[in-house]
Amino acid sequence: MAKKNRGTLKRFFGAGALPSEEQFSDLIDSSLNVIDEGFNKSPEHGFEISAQGDYERMLSFFRNSASQSPAWTISYDKNRDNLTFNKVDYDNSAKPVVTLNPKGQVGIAKDQPEWTLDVGGVVSAYGRIGASDADKKTIPADGQWHNITEVLSGCHGLEVMAGVGSPRTGKYALMNAIALNTFNPSGWFFNFLNLKKRIRYHQAYYFSFTNKLKLRWHGKGRQYTLQLRTNCNYGKEIQVRYYLTRLWFHEDMSESWAEQSKQIDP
Repeated sequence: MAKKNRGTLKRFFGAGALPSEEQFSDLIDSSLNVIDEGFNKSPEHGFEISAQGDYERMLSFFRNSASQSPAWTISYDKNRDNLTFNKVDYDNSAKPVVTLNPKGQVGIAKDQPEWTLDVGGVVSAYGRIGASDADKKTIPADGQWHNITEVLSGCHGLEVMAGVGSPRTGKYALMNAIALNTFNPSGWFFNFLNLKKRIRYHQAYYFSFTNKLKLRWHGKGRQYTLQLRTNCNYGKEIQVRYYLTRLWFHEDMSESWAEQSKQIDP
């Protein structure tokens, strides 16, 4: 039994022809079967593809009809529900290029992403910008302290990029800072000179050092926020623009003992 092209099949079933059993078999083998091939189309789901047996490859893309191995494939991992776009080498080994998982995470050159975007290689970009969950991205440049985070607890690491300027006054300032805090230690003796939660700056300003920007941790007990202000009043309606980037994602440090606890026999 063999697959035939349309021209050959038409000759088998032309006027006055008497097709043989083998030719009928060729016709069947040359047609798609929704059960055997795992293809279907329905109004509800559109074009449907089902994995067959233990194979993970759902689609293969060949350079031409004479190619023995595909150039690209799309595979579906039944155990993890991951969908992966693969580049296939000439030895038929597949390397993951893009992987999507049910958590909404995307892996680039990684078949098991752990983050929203997990890149197993070098990232090239013209720039990067921080973001926050809140819509607020500015504070008044009035010399007063303003919260730039929600109420925090536990351990946090943040990068802050902020800038402010007032035209025709010479008042301009830029700040980049790294702010770390572990459960907000306080007290003049226990946290002498804020050495346990110090904020490190890179600053630039144009006219006077009084135009600079400043950060501080503010709060009582284990609850705290990060605050930002200008050292002087820049004038009415002048705003400080800032961007936040989170650098640490294990607030209670449970990752420090999680692996060890897995090894303990209950």
